[in-house]
Amino acid sequence: MKTFLSFLAIILLVPFTIWFMVAQPTFVTQTSKDKTTYIKAENLKKQVYTIVEKFNDRGYTNTQMLDHTAAYIYEVFSRYSDNVSYQTFEAQDPVGDETREYKNVIAKFKGRKQCNDEIYVIGGHYDTFGGFVGANDNTSAVAGLMELARVFKDNPPKCNVQIVAYTLEEPPFFRTQKMGSYIHAESLKKSHQKVKLVIALDMIGFFSDAEGSQGYPVSVMDLYYPSRANYISIVSNLSLTNIGHSRVKSVFKQTTDLPVYSINAFAFLPGIDFSDHHNYWKFDYPALLVSDTAFYRSKNYHTMNDTPDTLDYVKMAKVLEGVFTVVQKED
Repeated sequence: MKTFLSFLAIILLVPFTIWFMVAQPTFVTQTSKDKTTYIKAENLKKQVYTIVEKFNDRGYTNTQMLDHTAAYIYEVFSRYSDNVSYQTFEAQDPVGDETREYKNVIAKFKGRKQCNDEIYVIGGHYDTFGGFVGANDNTSAVAGLMELARVFKDNPPKCNVQIVAYTLEEPPFFRTQKMGSYIHAESLKKSHQKVKLVIALDMIGFFSDAEGSQGYPVSVMDLYYPSRANYISIVSNLSLTNIGHSRVKSVFKQTTDLPVYSINAFAFLPGIDFSDHHNYWKFDYPALLVSDTAFYRSKNYHTMNDTPDTLDYVKMAKVLEGVFTVVQKED
């Protein structure tokens, strides 16, 4: 009987351990109150509409439009930070062999504490796919970066923060060393910069309360994760560098009433490494993706239907309030 019970315990323990590592459950109860205080939904909406109207085609071949977009981001960042810069690099078109110049835009904010010289990085890409305006992908994140910059001006973060608007996240440079986020991550490593956490924002504005509106890469995920696309996700891998960041999920749950779910999984699960965060993993930096899960819930992904009127700016504000609180709050 003892042998049988020991065997049964092992059988039950293995799936529980896997679930615990992947789902990263917390013992923090989701607040029922909306505590959004600093981030303003109307500011997010205004910036999304402004960017898609002024800079409608931000594909990799349209360097003039990308430069205009970078200049606008630089100008907005400069309203709130006295340390804004371009990170310029060249990339060769894999189709036409033409070499073009591209720019990341970086705004730095001084923290209240030294934090052992570790910094936070909050980033999101401003280029778009296929000539589409990309309201959710990824103008939503760019507007979020601008709003975070505004808030940091009068509410300094705990540690030093770099807010980075990346270029060249979309194909054909996706998964190459010419992604703007790879360039930035590599520069941090070369300068021996210690990083407390990277938070990449990619598509944070599409939500739905309709039953069956949320999909997943594998059907077994339906057993734990919601069928309604009414939550924000926090995504990372199973490396020792990243697996201990359930604190971020806990902070989100305590900050607003927007549900938050997390997943830590190997990169072969589709979607785990589908954005800028994965470039920081290559340099052994802790990095997370905050996303509405993109094409797993929105049919507007990479189409002309990804427009500003399809976004929920109130929920976007709640997402960014969570990000702000993570870098503002004491450990």
